[in-house]
Amino acid sequence: MSLRLEQSWTPGDGHGAFHLTLVNAGGEDLPAARLCYSSQTRLAEGARTDGGRLVRTFANHVEIDLAAPLPAGGTLQVVCDGLTHPPKNRTQGVMAAWLELPGGGVRVLEVGDLVPPEGTPRGPVTDWPEGRIDVPLGLMPWPARVEVDGFGSPPLLIPLHAAAAPGAAVAALHRRLFPAAPAPFALAGPGTEVVAEADPALSAEGYRLAFSPDRITLAHPDEAGLRHGLIALAQMTHAARTDDRFAFPQSGTIADAPRFGWRGCHFDVARNFHGAGTVLRLIDILAWLRMNRLHWHLTDDEGWRLPSRAFQGLADLAGTRARGTETPPQYADGPEGQSGSYTEAEVAQIRDHAAALGITVMPELDIPGHVTALLHAIPGLTDPDEPAGSYHSIQGYPNNALNPALPRTYEVVETLLREAAELFPGAPLHVGSDEVDHHSWQASPAALALAAREGLSGAAELQAHFLRKVQGMVRDLGRGMGAWDEAADGGGVDPDGTLLFAWRSKEKTAELIAAGYDVVATPGQAYYLDMATGAGWDAPGATWAGIVPPEAAYAYDPAEGLPDGPGRLVGVQACIWTEHLNSVARLNEMVFPRLALIAEAAWTPADARDWPRAAALSRLVPTL
Repeated sequence: MSLRLEQSWTPGDGHGAFHLTLVNAGGEDLPAARLCYSSQTRLAEGARTDGGRLVRTFANHVEIDLAAPLPAGGTLQVVCDGLTHPPKNRTQGVMAAWLELPGGGVRVLEVGDLVPPEGTPRGPVTDWPEGRIDVPLGLMPWPARVEVDGFGSPPLLIPLHAAAAPGAAVAALHRRLFPAAPAPFALAGPGTEVVAEADPALSAEGYRLAFSPDRITLAHPDEAGLRHGLIALAQMTHAARTDDRFAFPQSGTIADAPRFGWRGCHFDVARNFHGAGTVLRLIDILAWLRMNRLHWHLTDDEGWRLPSRAFQGLADLAGTRARGTETPPQYADGPEGQSGSYTEAEVAQIRDHAAALGITVMPELDIPGHVTALLHAIPGLTDPDEPAGSYHSIQGYPNNALNPALPRTYEVVETLLREAAELFPGAPLHVGSDEVDHHSWQASPAALALAAREGLSGAAELQAHFLRKVQGMVRDLGRGMGAWDEAADGGGVDPDGTLLFAWRSKEKTAELIAAGYDVVATPGQAYYLDMATGAGWDAPGATWAGIVPPEAAYAYDPAEGLPDGPGRLVGVQACIWTEHLNSVARLNEMVFPRLALIAEAAWTPADARDWPRAAALSRLVPTL
């Protein structure tokens, strides 16, 4: 491209400065224009810009009127001095940029990587270790107990009787994941018979495989156990046919059952939209890894992706970021912005596809914070006497929380929760509750009057008041409630029927259990798959929770050091946040194969886990 933005960072006061060089390699002179860019390393309040006048910031979006034209063959320098935090790698600078010309035209800038100060360690980006295969079984996650006497070539497997229909479903799953690979199962013809036998003495979702030369017996206590056993057979067959490091058991047994009942993966489609096809593919991979929950993060400041009948057009309006609107482009959008939401038919397809594979989809409506898109789409949800910009979220969004003092707030929330319950029958409803700024509502006369009447102090207690009302709505719908760990703050919600997701620290799990909550461990320091895997400048990703190399993610034991009492650890969950992950290529770069390591933490007993083996086996997992 003839227009390019090169960028570098220098440390200094206020976390340093971005140095932006606009390069015009074309033959056309450009008049003084407005530079628009997005970066998660934002400009702090009071930031100084040289080479242009700062005219607007909105979360990650920045607009600067340039001080001079950009002649053909020339360059223009802009310095943005005073950042919210120091960038830690090449992906934490400008993500997208363009020029808006005086006549209304737009010119996209190709954006170069953020260049660090001289002498900064550049890499390497974490290389995945080769690992070690001692037992030639291509199984991920690894079973609880393996007592196999011999190995050989994989036979064609013929599921019989009770295993026939589930075997066909697993064969279809394998075909979707590996369309060019040999099929593991056939429904008739020569091959080794797979006979299913019910055994109620086995643990829930468990299975036992007994191998002999002419038959495999698959004992199971329930439908899930039968499916998991068939997937294990398909995995071993696939690995033995496609990789000469692996073989198929000839005799002996494999006995298996999950360590945790909740084996989840969170997927954020609000920050960056990903279509139904990507979600369906992710569900197939979760089933292959014997995970059983998809936590679907459908709403946030940047987008509302869930359809609504009561509020027609909500998803279209609140699912769009565009130039010239209240919600401008963010992240790597570019000037075209972004638009995306799911239809009811797509939601049903995703929900039903997951259910057929034993996966429950839990929708998240992130409230009371993270609702910028909703506030822009539905009128009457703000206190008219609350000054604009009286508080900002950690992501830079102004006044981005539902006001707990307004009756309209509860009318809208109750309607949206009811619609979500109808779209996801039987599933728990996750109500967010994270990252409400401690200044929230402190300049709202309506909220302050509520606080005075109810004896509440500060944003945390106002949020707890709001969430207890929401909890009543969820109970009236006959559902359990999920929330992030902040739902325990400010007096908290009732632990009964509530599942909290501990994300802020590894220690949060123990704190919440001691407070009486059932907990899913999902700490950013171990299980957030958008975190960079290496400390070098060239390693992509977020770093607010630290660097999460694969071995550290695998080594974390969520149950270590937990207290006895009234709450309990019910499972673990990977989190896919998508600020950096705006494409399938980016998802694959960051999510895999780390997702397989967390699947093993959720399934495999602690004493059966082995890092070199897991490093090798995780490479077998398909990607999106």
